[in-house]
Formats: sequence, C-alpha cells, structure tokens
Amino acid sequence: MDSTVQLLHSRADSLAVKFQQGGGSSCIDEAIDLDREALELCPPSHPERSVSLTQLAVHLGDRYNQLGNIRDLEVAIDLDREALDLRPQGDPDRSMSLNNLAVCLSTRYKQLGVMTDLDSVIVLGRETLDRWPKGHADRSYSLDNLALCLSTRYNQLGVTENLDEAIVLGREALDLRPKGHPDRWMSLNNLAARLSTHYKQFGLTEDLGEAIVLHREALDLFPKGRPNRRYNQLGAMKDLDEAIVLDREALNLCPEGHPNRSMSLNNLAVDLFTRYKQLGVMEDVNEAIVVTREALDLLAKGHPDRSAPLNNFAVYLSTRYSELGVMQDLDEAIVLNREALYLCQKGHPNRAAPLNNLAIRLSTRYEQLGVMEDLDEAIVLYREALDLRPKGHPERSTLLNNLAVHLSTRHNQLGVMEDLNEAIVLDREALDLRPGEHPQRSMSLDNLARHLGDRFAWLRQPKDQEELFSLYAQLVHLSPYVSSSDLYTARAWIRVAEHFQHPTILLAYETSLRLLIQHLTALPSSPRHLVALRDLTSSLAVDAFSACLRNGSLAKAVELLEQGRGVFWSQLTRLCSPLDDVIASSVEGKELANDFTRLASLIRNVLNSHGTDQHERLCHLNLELQRVVTNIRELPGLSRFLLPSLFSDLQRAASGGPVIIVNASKYSCDALLILLDRDPVHIPLQITVESVRELSQEVNTLTVRATRRGPT
Repeated sequence: MDSTVQLLHSRADSLAVKFQQGGGSSCIDEAIDLDREALELCPPSHPERSVSLTQLAVHLGDRYNQLGNIRDLEVAIDLDREALDLRPQGDPDRSMSLNNLAVCLSTRYKQLGVMTDLDSVIVLGRETLDRWPKGHADRSYSLDNLALCLSTRYNQLGVTENLDEAIVLGREALDLRPKGHPDRWMSLNNLAARLSTHYKQFGLTEDLGEAIVLHREALDLFPKGRPNRRYNQLGAMKDLDEAIVLDREALNLCPEGHPNRSMSLNNLAVDLFTRYKQLGVMEDVNEAIVVTREALDLLAKGHPDRSAPLNNFAVYLSTRYSELGVMQDLDEAIVLNREALYLCQKGHPNRAAPLNNLAIRLSTRYEQLGVMEDLDEAIVLYREALDLRPKGHPERSTLLNNLAVHLSTRHNQLGVMEDLNEAIVLDREALDLRPGEHPQRSMSLDNLARHLGDRFAWLRQPKDQEELFSLYAQLVHLSPYVSSSDLYTARAWIRVAEHFQHPTILLAYETSLRLLIQHLTALPSSPRHLVALRDLTSSLAVDAFSACLRNGSLAKAVELLEQGRGVFWSQLTRLCSPLDDVIASSVEGKELANDFTRLASLIRNVLNSHGTDQHERLCHLNLELQRVVTNIRELPGLSRFLLPSLFSDLQRAASGGPVIIVNASKYSCDALLILLDRDPVHIPLQITVESVRELSQEVNTLTVRATRRGPT
C-alpha cells in the first residue's frame, strides 16, 4: 500500500478509536476528512481503492450510529457497493464487503422501513453463507443473521416460507454452537422465538413444546446480572427498578437523531408500564405515554416497525382512560389502533391482534357513549379476527370469549335471540379450550353462566338454570393461586344464588371467602391492592353469616364470619397475614413461606406476560404452590393454613360466659348466642341494615360532639 495512504488510514483509525472512547465529534470528523484524502489518492484503477472505500464507509457508519445523520449512512452504502464491485467472486476480502454492505442496508431498513433494503440484505446474506462450508465455526453467525432477516420479512409480509427457512437456518446455527459455546444462548433464544411465532400462526403443540425447552436452556445460559432477567425469574421489584434505571442510561446514550433512540424509548416505556401493573402508580403510565409518543414521532408513517409501539401506545392511553376517564385518551387509542390495523392488511398473519385491539377500544367507547355503530363494528372485527384463528390456535379462546360477550351485549340492547344463542355456542367452545388450570377458565365459566342466566330470564327453561349453577360450582376446584377474575366469578355466583335462593348459596359464600384469603395471602402489600380488597370484600363476611343463619347452618355462620373479619382486618392494617404464623413456626416454616411468596410472585408475572406457554407454566407453578401449601399444613399448629377455623375451636371463647355476635346484612339482621356446651342460639332482629347505619351515624356524631366538649 502507498505509504501516504497507509499513514492517512492509520491516523484516521486512531482518531476513530478516540471518538469511540468519548473524544468528541471533532475526532470522527477529522478521521473522515483523512479517509477522503486517502481515497482521492486511490483513483478507480488503484489496487488499494477498495480498502479506502471500506475504511471511509466504516467511519461514516460510526458517525451515523452516534449522531444519526442519515446522509452519512447513504454515502456509506454507496461506498460499500463500490467496494463490493471491486472485490469479485474469489477475492478474499469479498466476505468483508458483503457483511459491511448488509449491515448498512439493515440499519437503513430499521430507520426507514424500505422493503427493498431488507430484500437486498437477504441476497447478500445468502452469498455470505455460501462462502462458509458446512460445519465451519463462523458459519453460525451468517446463519443467525440470515435467519433474523427472513424472520423480519415474515413479520412484515407474512410469507410462511420465510419463517420456515428461518427455523431451518436456526437449527443449523444451534448445531454449530454446542454446549459450552459462548453464543449458544443466543441461538437457543432465536430459534425458540421463531418456533413460538410458528405456533401462534399454526397452533402446532410440538412447536410450543420445543420452544419452551429451548427458552429454558437459554435462560440458564443467559449472561448473569441482567436485572430484567432476574425480574422475570424472581419477580423482585428492585430488579424491575434497576432495569428502568438502565433503560434511562441507555436512552441518555441515544440523543436526538440517534438511530437507536426509538428502540430505547420503547424499552423504557415497556418497563415503566410493567411497573405500573405491579404498583399502580399513574406517573409510570404518564411517562410511558410521553416516551412512546416520542418513539412514534421518530418512525415515519407506514414504517413497518410502527406497529408494535402503536399498539403499546394505545394500551397505555386506554389504561389511563380507565383510571381517569378522559375521553380524549380513548379516542386517540382508537385512532392508533386503526393505524396499526392498516399496517396489517388482509392476508397478514398478525392481522388478528390489531383487529382484536381495535374491537376492544370500540366496545369500551360503546360502554361509555352507547353509540350502536361502535358495538356493531366491534362485532365485525371480532368475527374477522376469529376467522384468522382456526381450531387449535392458542388465541382462539380469547376471541371466542370477546365475540360472545359483545353478541350478548347487543342482545341486551336489541333483544335478538340469535345473538344470545350464538354467544352461548361460542362460550361453550371457549370453555372447552380452557381446561382445569387454565388462568382464564373462571372467566369462561362466568360468561357461559351469565348468558345461560340471560336466556333463562327470557325462555324460563330449567335446564339453563341447572347448568349455570353447575358451572359456578366448578370454582370449588381452583388451584391455590387465585386471580382477581376468580374472585369476581365467585361473587357473581353469590349474587345469582341469593337471587334464586339456590341450594348452592352456602357453598358459594364458603368458596368466595376461601378464594379471597388465598388471593390476598399471595399479594404484595400496596395501596392499590387494599383498594381492590375493599371492593371485593364489601359486606362479604356479614352476608355469608346471614345466609348461613337463613339456611340453619349456625356453626358454619360463625366460622365464615370470623374468617372474613380476620382477613379484612389483617389486610387492612397489614399487621399480620397467614404467612406470619408460618414464618414464626420454625426454620422450615420460614423457608416454606419464602417459597410461597416466590411462587406467588412468579405466577403474577406469568399472568401478566400473556406468552404462548402461559398455560403450561401456570400448571407447573400451581403444582409447586400446592406442594408448598401441603407441606405448610404438615407443620405443627398449621393444619388449617388458608382454611377457616373450626367452630369447635371458636366455641372455646365462650368458656367465660356466652358470646353474642350481632350481624347486620342487607339480607337480614341477626344475633347469635354462642354457648360453651350446647348449640348456638339464633335470634332474628327486627331491624334493617339501613336503620343500623343511621343509628351508627348518630352514635358517631354524638361521640364527636362529646369529644369536642371535653370532660365536665
């Protein structure tokens, strides 16, 4: 190489390194000037021109990555193309030029979303791959890169052959990275992601099973110390907080104009919203909205990468609408969902998701404003989405449920029986797709039961009423971990049983209280959860007491009342929980309590993840939780863990004389006399709960006045 050209290149390289180490933009500017000077000394016929072209392109790419001037990237692509033309087949440096051009085109595709750039990258990737013989160690990187591009093309255009080829290439890359290879986790993770995508499209359980196995191995090999990895594994809030701190640091490294700023903004928004779902702090939602709005502004209309942030942004706005009721947020969410749907034209494999999202927002607006066109459009969208999720598809049950609910809503408005009958048919199929431990089974039970109840109200067919109560009775067999939807379904059972005075009424109350204590024991302490507790436990214990007395179960009345009161006060004050007794019992008890808390946190994370393997993971975690509960009950004095106290134990409180329990419920007001050596005595009180409230307010008023006057 010409000594002058070599010296210029050497000085430029030194300045570029200095720039990468924080030396300021003047360093890279000077390096590029030196590269241009070197290139001028290498005319088209010069043997070293390809080297000068490559070096200038690399340094322009470095400046683009830091400062985001698209002109630098455009020039780098032109230079890389010329360098590639100067390195024909057989040239030892052709692979380098293929890779450099592919990297720049891929970067421009991410920035502008032009499909021809992605197609060119795939062509270059195929040639690069052909240059590595089968079994060559470096072939795995080319396989991974090509598979990534093909997978991206599938996501944008829905060409199944692209996804199938990406999976084949991913398998070969994994074979070239045996156990012990530092990048094996990457190949495992990539292949698992593509198999999960294949499962979402075709519903093949073998794809899901293999993806789960690969993901687990990848997680074990994933570099330690990543806080978002620890949060996903352990559910510790400090790890999520640390992830957000790192998100902010990453964003600070991507100033305005930086090509990766949009991605960094999205990452921060996702983690902020995850924290909101755990703690309920509105500031996190507000910030997620602000940063996602900026991320979208950085992606031009029609850019294929706009789809994900559009959907996320709509979720954040819809969430804020649910909290604050600002209609502008909901209207904007609908506009965003429409744009996301436009980016997934008919025939696109991912079209079902934006169809469902838009339908949800429209139905929410219908609930607020009552405009029938919103409900009708939501039903049309749900039907199209359901057609895209054939039998066996993992998302079919959700769409069946959504369509059924809205058909039932339209029946309630217009009285068309065909809508209600179709809703019941859809409910039955959805329930069949949510067996045993499925996290949404109670929701399907409730929907089918409600719609059967609606039809019973119209047609008075006894079989509909019989079936709806048999559906609710299945709540008795739920797993140790209980979601809020399980609690709402149990309360629905109580309401219907009270209305018809059905024989299952006591079982409904007993089940609801048992589910409540299991749910609250597994919850972290936060004001948000205490608000949920207030909504869920309002009058539950006193109503259960009343129902037991009305049905002659006096001992059961005492058990349920004490259980309900104990749960309410312990959670309200957070002075104690059932786990406190476990922790205090022994070293083994403390370990079991830690296991219980850890598993409950993991289950909450899985319920929030909505991953394709959610059902399988929940089954595994629930079995583990059941094992822990069983072991706790084997500890001395803890046989009734998460179970109500027996009346025989409570009766001992009357050893010093009778105990009188006075109870005021909207159904009845009663007194119960508990005696040590005989059955309780029930005394109905001829007063209403409204009168009790009025008397209570009067007593409070008198107490306040007396306190203000002071002693006399």
